[in-house]
Amino acid sequence: MRISFQHPSVPLHGAVVVGVWQGRRPTEAFAALDPHGRLKKTLKRLGFDGEEEETELFLAPAPPLTALVVAGLGKPRKLDTIRLRRIGGCILEELDDSRAVAATVALDLPPAQAAELAYGLCLKAYRPLRKYRTKLDPDDEDDVVPVLESVVVTTPDPEAAAALYAAREQVAQGVFLARDLTDEPGNVLGPEEFAQRARLLEALGVEVTVLDETALAEAGLNLLAAVGMGSARPPRLVLLRWRGAMGKPLVLVGKGITFDTGGISIKFDDDEMDAMKGDMGGAAAVIGALRAVAGRKAKAHVCGVLALAENMPSGRAQRPGDVVKSYSGLTVEVIDTDAEGRLVLADALAWAAATLDPKTMIDIATLTGSVEEVLGDPYAGLYANDDKLAKRLLKLSKAEADPLWRLPLTESCDEDIKSDIADVKNCAWGEVPDNDDAARFLSRFVPDGIAWAHIDMAGKEWADEDDPLAPEAASGFGVRLFDALAGGS
Repeated sequence: MRISFQHPSVPLHGAVVVGVWQGRRPTEAFAALDPHGRLKKTLKRLGFDGEEEETELFLAPAPPLTALVVAGLGKPRKLDTIRLRRIGGCILEELDDSRAVAATVALDLPPAQAAELAYGLCLKAYRPLRKYRTKLDPDDEDDVVPVLESVVVTTPDPEAAAALYAAREQVAQGVFLARDLTDEPGNVLGPEEFAQRARLLEALGVEVTVLDETALAEAGLNLLAAVGMGSARPPRLVLLRWRGAMGKPLVLVGKGITFDTGGISIKFDDDEMDAMKGDMGGAAAVIGALRAVAGRKAKAHVCGVLALAENMPSGRAQRPGDVVKSYSGLTVEVIDTDAEGRLVLADALAWAAATLDPKTMIDIATLTGSVEEVLGDPYAGLYANDDKLAKRLLKLSKAEADPLWRLPLTESCDEDIKSDIADVKNCAWGEVPDNDDAARFLSRFVPDGIAWAHIDMAGKEWADEDDPLAPEAASGFGVRLFDALAGGS
């Protein structure tokens, strides 16, 4: 779907979208289409008040219009970027329902607001993977292929809006990449295949370095290697680097377990085992963020580290009770092989800190089920050793609709992860929620002096219901947050 901008003076055609403010107060374009007030009266009969995200689809009043959509804009003073994006997503749904091929969105918005609305249209236009379907069901609304090819958004300064939107479209492509990768089946996307997808970013100017199993062993990344031992598909560590500026980099570290059976400590909830193809959602967020910053040519220095492995049970798999020497030198007793994410992250964090000289380092992972129990559906858990970093992440998470909730990084967990035979053990299953223990465990692999945050996004890799910014599918959580954190626009 192509999105462009034009001046409001250009005649409207195709499916047309006009808006009303809360209380059915018409915008200029709405008033021009409804000079006698008949449409406004119809909206009143329907109970349509003009609240934000409220939409209504009508038959076109006359050619060359093919359909008419009325969108509620809410209150003018509350029309912030997220509301504009969500309104754009709601409009896209109505345009798809109209079966229009071309549409014009005439909401009388200034360039910056028009660009944000278009961004919402773009994010909602994502379609979940269909390449494995040999036949679509015409009676299933989820299988109806959209026909919308182009949308024009009117604004007084189309060139300014187009320039602002161009950067946002690149971020959307990063979100789409993360969604696609999360949705790929485990038999298609293993560690090596993920690494190959990462190499495609070289076309955008991203430097890509891949450490195979031999290089992992030589470097001493033994925790990452141990998690991948049980699989016939060996692990990988991938470094992505975007040099858009000088100075120390922002380093993003993502857990990339391409499929997680739990290993020898195999998972019991086998009815949900298929969702474990998404246990690489953290790595998907990181590669999506690098795609975004490179696509928009951000003036920022950003590195992404992907810790990729498949956690499988076999005669070669690591066992509960094993002791492994980490990259940092700390020895780790493996209590449960299903607590594998913190193992691969521990090595990746220590390696990144030692080799990349980061200004700031953040890891993200679908790490613990307990964080879902603690925070519920809306939020991912945030832990940080730096209050300034935490505050900035919380602010950006709200602005980008990738919501975070800060949790305490507490010393009380140290006793939980104390091992009798090694420096530390990977989990405790004690009275303290495991998400707290996991965060404290990871903190042991971050050197003093580095501002670090840990994001536990378990449960956020999938959108459980349809949303104006995403269909009910893989979410791409974290990409917009990290792109905003990188800045450099």
